[in-house]
Amino acid sequence: MTPREMIRAHAYPVLAVVSTVSLVIISTSLIPIAKWSRSQNECIERTFKVNGINTQGLSSKVWSCNGGGD
Repeated sequence: MTPREMIRAHAYPVLAVVSTVSLVIISTSLIPIAKWSRSQNECIERTFKVNGINTQGLSSKVWSCNGGGD
């Protein structure tokens, strides 16, 4: 086999492996962000509720859940 034929024969499997590994790495790197966003959503849902009624706007809730305030 010539070098050109070897490259043509192995190019698709190599590219498939590289793309699969890349997708796995990207998806595992997004796990911490998904956990953080879930906890933020839960905090925003339960913040500033009195008798099941929201008493503050969204910006106040986000500010509170992110550690705002004195």
